[in-house]
Amino acid sequence: MTWTLGQLRTFVAVAELGSMTRAADHLGYSVGAVSQHMAALRKVVDSDLFRRRGRGLVLAEAGRTLLPRARSILAAQQQAEMAMLGRDFRSEAIVTLGVFGSASTTALPKVVRELAQRYPHIEVRAREINVETMSAAVIDGVIDLGIGINYPAAPLPPMRGLRWEAVADEDFGIVVPAGTSRPSDAELAEADWILPPAEELFGRAMRLATSALGINAKETHIVTDTAVALALAGTGLGLTLATPIMMSLGGPDVDLHPVAEAGGREIIVLTSPDPSDPVRAVAEVVTEVFA
Repeated sequence: MTWTLGQLRTFVAVAELGSMTRAADHLGYSVGAVSQHMAALRKVVDSDLFRRRGRGLVLAEAGRTLLPRARSILAAQQQAEMAMLGRDFRSEAIVTLGVFGSASTTALPKVVRELAQRYPHIEVRAREINVETMSAAVIDGVIDLGIGINYPAAPLPPMRGLRWEAVADEDFGIVVPAGTSRPSDAELAEADWILPPAEELFGRAMRLATSALGINAKETHIVTDTAVALALAGTGLGLTLATPIMMSLGGPDVDLHPVAEAGGREIIVLTSPDPSDPVRAVAEVVTEVFA
């Protein structure tokens, strides 16, 4: 097989960004050049590397096989360049960690600092992934491991090619404007609510949580972004539910009143069933940070 570093670099960009257009913007190429690279690489491997999913691209089986090896080839090329400049990077490993909003603000800085002290040869590259697609991103090889969410009231189904472990538990609480007391049951029933879309896993979990409170929540505002939901709650436009980690996306305008009866969520670490040693090391540090 004969491929070029440029083709592999383009392939990795398309795999990580899920689009030839975004890969072209990232690399500074034209979309036509990216398409030519992918056509040439597909001819070399004699198999489809991607398949369509909606408007984006996801890795086909051949692409999932090639991606970690392409990353290794590109890392080895970079290490060779560094060695020629008098630096020895033979043991360096690059691990891509999928994160979502509150996880990135709460845990990522601590994870990076701890890894630098204990495993200085491992470089972590964070990539924000929609928590709804975190499992697929691990299975498809887009990321090496991910920080995800499982809701015991609406648990994740078993998925082939995926292993996950719960590293922290936290309960939901009612988010209200700062300085406001916990709403009574009657106030909960009459209040406007700020909820995620019902078709999302988070949305289903939130609705189950409000049902556990014994109310049929009035869905006045449908908001996907947790930071936006917290901001709206802080202005008094409605109530929402959050966990202590989710509150890191809020500000001083909101308070959290715990309600254990509403249930909660688990922070989980997702990997392939047989991760590499560097991925295991990162998973170990992530687990300790959340614990």
